[in-house]
Amino acid sequence: MAHIVTDNARLLVKLQGQGSRTIDISGDRFTIGRRTGNDLPIDDHTVSGQHARIVKVQSVYFLEDLKSTNGTLVNGRPIERHQLRDADVITIGQHRIIFQEPTITSDAPGAVSLNLDETMAISGKRAVASTQAPQAKVLVTAGKTDRLEYQLTKAVSIIGSQQGAAIRLTGWFAPKSAAQIIQRGGAYFVSRSPGGKQALVNGQEVTAQQQLKNGDQIQVAGITLTFYLLTSGT
Repeated sequence: MAHIVTDNARLLVKLQGQGSRTIDISGDRFTIGRRTGNDLPIDDHTVSGQHARIVKVQSVYFLEDLKSTNGTLVNGRPIERHQLRDADVITIGQHRIIFQEPTITSDAPGAVSLNLDETMAISGKRAVASTQAPQAKVLVTAGKTDRLEYQLTKAVSIIGSQQGAAIRLTGWFAPKSAAQIIQRGGAYFVSRSPGGKQALVNGQEVTAQQQLKNGDQIQVAGITLTFYLLTSGT
């Protein structure tokens, strides 16, 4: 079955002291640095004039450090050249940039989507479907938490300041339980905790439970999270 790429890759950019924004990577080369001529200029003396670039080779994206003074990190590790995958976190100085892969769809009309997490276990003459629950994570793009990234490994992941919360809020007035992300039936849902404050998904208020899709933005208790379903090898 043939597949086609329908959109450009994108960067979710969170510069220190500024809000988040999304930028399309429309060409084969995308430069990042302090100089104004870069595709993503960052006005910060800790960032080199031409710090890094993203190069597209066919449908694959690579990040290259351009011998910058302070280096470039991907998922917390320094790199010289790195193949980018969905939800990779690029760190340049105090700034974070999240790589988002292009959307891929089938060009066959009426095609049924294939769940890549589903395998067939053969037992005697019977074929039995064995489905693994998908894995997911959230990346913090704004607000105070104890980490920048969280794997969602529990059936219920609480967002709050209480002991044992999966996503730990650290602000002075952070609620003990603001919201929760629930894994059920191979899908993830977000809901506001009883007595909790307003929760939003992509700017829309959550009134009960709302199913999460890859790339959704969750806003609750002064933090912003980006939700990602993980593919094999992510």
